[in-house]
Amino acid sequence: TAFFLTLAFRTADRGPRSLLGQLDSLAADADTSSEDGIAALCADTALLLLRRKQEWLYCCGEAKDHGRDEAALERFDRLAIREAAKFDDRDSSATVDAALAAAGVAAPAGGPPTAAVVCAVGCLAGDREAALGGADFAGSATGMQTALEELAAARAEDALAFELFWVPGDDSEALEMEEVVLDWPQLMPC
Repeated sequence: TAFFLTLAFRTADRGPRSLLGQLDSLAADADTSSEDGIAALCADTALLLLRRKQEWLYCCGEAKDHGRDEAALERFDRLAIREAAKFDDRDSSATVDAALAAAGVAAPAGGPPTAAVVCAVGCLAGDREAALGGADFAGSATGMQTALEELAAARAEDALAFELFWVPGDDSEALEMEEVVLDWPQLMPC
C-alpha cells in the first residue's frame, strides 16, 4: 500500500521543540540505510504528527493498495519524485524574508512565524486500504489519523519505503498560506 499524506500547520516557533525543529531532528538522526531505520523514521514521523493533531489546519491523503508490493513501490517512487520536485522548486530568493533582508529589515531570532507543510510518502507491505475505510481522505482528520496510526504501527519488515518532506527548511524562510494553497491545492481544512 502506497501512502501519500500532507498536512499544513501554522507555527510561530522555530526552536528545537517546535514542529520544524523536531522534523530537523528526526531527519538528522534517521538511519535510512537499514530496514529498522526506515521503519523507525516512519513510526517516529507518524507519532510526531499524531501528537500535533490539534495543530493541523489542512490535510489530504491517500492510501492505495496496488495488489503487489512491487506495484506499490512503483507508485511510492512516483509520488516521492512528484513531491520532491515541489520542494526542490522553491526559490528562497523570492520569499518575503528575502525581500525584508534586502531592505535591511532583520527577521526575528529563530525565524519568523510561518505556515509549514509536511508530506510523508510511505509504502507498507500488504493491503492497508481497507483499514482506512477508503483510499482518499482530503480534509478528513479521522482518515489522516488512521493512516498515521497505520504508519506508526508498521513492523520493520512491513515498512518498505518512506520519504519525509517539509517546508520551510531554512530558519530565515517564511511560507505564506497563499503559497500553500497554490502548491498543494488538494489540501482541505481538517
